[in-house]
Amino acid sequence: MFYQILQKEWIKLKFYIIVLLFIVVSILFYFNFNLNFSFKTIEPESMMWYKFAHLQTKPYFYLSYLFILIGIVISFAQFLPEKIQNRIKVMIHLPLELQQILSYHLIIGTFITISLSSFISIPLLLILQQHYPDLIIQVAFKDTLAYTFAAIIVYIGFAAVIIEKNMFISFFKLLFILFFIGSFLKNYYMIYDIFWLAIIVIVFLLTLDSLYSIKQQRLTSKIYQSILVIVFCVMLFINFEQYKKNYTHEFNHYYIFYSNIVNDFVYQKNFGKHQFEYGIKNKNTFDRITYESYLPFVYWKNLDIQKKLPLVIKQNIYTKENIKNSRLGFSYKPKLLQPLEVKMYPLLNPHTSKGMISFPEESFSISDKGATVYTYDTIIEEKQTKSLNNKLIEKDFQFPALHIWGKPTNMKPYDKGYLVEDNAHNLYNIKKENNIIEVSKILYPKNTQLAYINLSENKQKNLLGYVIDTQSNFYLLDWNFQFIPLHLPKFDYKKMKLKLIANSINYLIRYDDKNNYYAVVFDKKFKKIDEVVLRKD
Repeated sequence: MFYQILQKEWIKLKFYIIVLLFIVVSILFYFNFNLNFSFKTIEPESMMWYKFAHLQTKPYFYLSYLFILIGIVISFAQFLPEKIQNRIKVMIHLPLELQQILSYHLIIGTFITISLSSFISIPLLLILQQHYPDLIIQVAFKDTLAYTFAAIIVYIGFAAVIIEKNMFISFFKLLFILFFIGSFLKNYYMIYDIFWLAIIVIVFLLTLDSLYSIKQQRLTSKIYQSILVIVFCVMLFINFEQYKKNYTHEFNHYYIFYSNIVNDFVYQKNFGKHQFEYGIKNKNTFDRITYESYLPFVYWKNLDIQKKLPLVIKQNIYTKENIKNSRLGFSYKPKLLQPLEVKMYPLLNPHTSKGMISFPEESFSISDKGATVYTYDTIIEEKQTKSLNNKLIEKDFQFPALHIWGKPTNMKPYDKGYLVEDNAHNLYNIKKENNIIEVSKILYPKNTQLAYINLSENKQKNLLGYVIDTQSNFYLLDWNFQFIPLHLPKFDYKKMKLKLIANSINYLIRYDDKNNYYAVVFDKKFKKIDEVVLRKD
């Protein structure tokens, strides 16, 4: 019986398979041409690797919709003619159990879906292999598996939608599949996504329920119905969270600054629709002009236009150049904790004889097997790979690297390299300068477990960035990688965003959880001056 069903389905589907093959070949030719063009028109080619690893720009992501299209087309081609011509009733009267009838048809369609998906995946990986190193190819392979899985679920899910007799229930099943697509298709797949495999059982039962509906029957299992509702609500929640992440704008209820004119914190309270309140907590409110007059280091450009510079504050004179050169800012958001999918970093190579840093041809990674330096022409640069590994081993580096922190761009005045935490929680600085790779061990406070480090090279060459540990302790990092502890009351690095603002007199650190807005101000010797907290009404 299976062979007869296979013959029938092949006769019905072969035209659509040929059309889909033509579409796939055409799109792959376009993809190959476009990718070649991108690599030939960018210099150096490793910048494309940077875009993939650090900007999460995957050149093949749009092909995920082609996988989805295959699942939809095969499902419609297989089951819509049966529905239109009312042949599903004939199908369910075959001398087989309903589960067998459905399974045979879905096995055939699933096999075709996997075959067409493989016809995309294999050439795609071969094309990518011409331009990208193995680290990226492994990610691409994982992604194509995910896209193939999505195509299978969409194929079976749309079969449930088409076969279903009740239009209202059919619409619910369509929503279920659309929510799956919205929840599952993304740029970065992690190990916990393997739990999505369980949904294949649910969509099979959805389709079986649709087949039962032809006979005026339903799957009545309470367990099935409960799991269906739970999964539907979870996918609805995931889609809602993704919508908020992608389309909602960040709204700050307060902007807090420290005024060296009144020696107190002043705030701007935002009500929305360009409605603001300006004031000092528990004291008084005032108009915008007064607010700006209290913050000369923030609105110094206005003062410059009004010819009111230099400033004189507490008998000290601050010129335009002094104000400009003292300005500095660091920022932090919890999303920075998300690890890179491809842990490959540009190996910048500044030269003392050149005024600008060029984007490098080399990138590096550190795995449990050792460090690897990549270049576009040879993929693995043997000489530099050996040099980097030897220097790491000389410094007792314990592979693999747990974290690699740094600013992987040449758009900065200096390069201090990367801070790398090894498997024994030691910290190392890796950098390349004048064609020489350097590795040095960095000492930091004992009993400190590092959570995040930000490096932001700047012209001041005073502060290099900041460090946050797993206890939410905050440290500034000076130019020589010395840790400077700053006490930030109730700071929680997993939930709060943070911003440091420096001016000619002090350092202001603001942080909030969208309900409570904190600010702490320090002098230039990192001694706390004052702190404040404002709460959302």
